[in-house]
Amino acid sequence: MLLKLHKNRRGQAFVESLFVIPLLFMLFIFIVEISFLMYNFAIINFYTGTMAVNAATRGQFNDEVRLNLAQNINDWTANSQGYSYDVFSPTPPAVPADNTVYIYGTDRSTPVQRGSYINVSVNYPWHFKFFIIDSLARFTVSEEKLRLKANASVPSEVFIE
Repeated sequence: MLLKLHKNRRGQAFVESLFVIPLLFMLFIFIVEISFLMYNFAIINFYTGTMAVNAATRGQFNDEVRLNLAQNINDWTANSQGYSYDVFSPTPPAVPADNTVYIYGTDRSTPVQRGSYINVSVNYPWHFKFFIIDSLARFTVSEEKLRLKANASVPSEVFIE
């Protein structure tokens, strides 16, 4: 009787698919999540560099440039809805808020002499959309809150007499 059951292969494909389909689904979700992450990181780096060049042509990293950077990040990133923006602090806080994007760098009211560097930095919170990937990522990197960080330094082009 056992030998007869051992030779019976009906249902084997179904049992194997019970193991493979969830793994393929997780792989697909992982690829989608990493694509969102790479897209957001590319957007944040692009606009950080662009606004650093913009600040260098003006000679200072003023409020207008900071607000423009915040608007571009809000408009172009994939999951920025509901985030608040802190664009006026010179440095990020020691404990960043969970849904706040920090834009900081060279003092906003100080003109920068030609040849001196203007620094622009963005500290962006990242949340995976799928809870299993989010939990796995937090466990893997052992961080409570994941954040994307971008920095750009460009020499000022304005001569101040």
